[in-house]
Amino acid sequence: MDYTPSDDPITAAAEHLASVIHEHLGAGERVLWLLSGGSGIQVVLKTASLLSDVNLSQLSATLSDERYGPVDHQDENWKQLLDGGLQLPGATLYRPLIGKDAATTADEFGAWMKHQMTVSDYKIGLFGIGSDGHTAGIKPHSSAATAITWADCYIGEDFERITITPFGISQLDETVIQASGTDKTPTLERLLHNTIEIIDQPGQVLKSIPKCTLYTDNKELLK
Repeated sequence: MDYTPSDDPITAAAEHLASVIHEHLGAGERVLWLLSGGSGIQVVLKTASLLSDVNLSQLSATLSDERYGPVDHQDENWKQLLDGGLQLPGATLYRPLIGKDAATTADEFGAWMKHQMTVSDYKIGLFGIGSDGHTAGIKPHSSAATAITWADCYIGEDFERITITPFGISQLDETVIQASGTDKTPTLERLLHNTIEIIDQPGQVLKSIPKCTLYTDNKELLK
């Protein structure tokens, strides 16, 4: 994992993502980009703006996880992206919520993910890390942390979640992490310096990807 401290990690992560996506699309490759909700929405929107003059016809994108409920419910990450002005003209976009029950939604999300992972030449994902060590919608000790499917659904303490699994993440070529704030310092220290079981700290799976870069405003992690 590459550790890149920055005074503006959101912009740094967005510039990295846009550069990689542009490079691979320019080489004639099909690219899959996994978006992040929550605190990652700002990174997604900034990345999209940096790609505004790029031909995105070979780009596919979806969220790595979603908060389950009716389409357009107030906590839906996709709705927040749209409300924020997300535009990726020409790209193939998949909205995880489809107006069906949670199990069917997870199954169809996983099937779309599997297909795109198979047909894409380069797969890159944007992820965050929670103070509890979760990434995407994979909470510690949840069913998603040990699932061997492409996607999983479960009821958490805050939301019912549809999420990619550690198996799905392991199929990516590159991950970009944006995680900031002093409340995450202990978690990021463990992520960087320790090997912990994924069930205890799901974010550990991100380190298994061939290329993984962490952008954070915490400049003390290597001390």
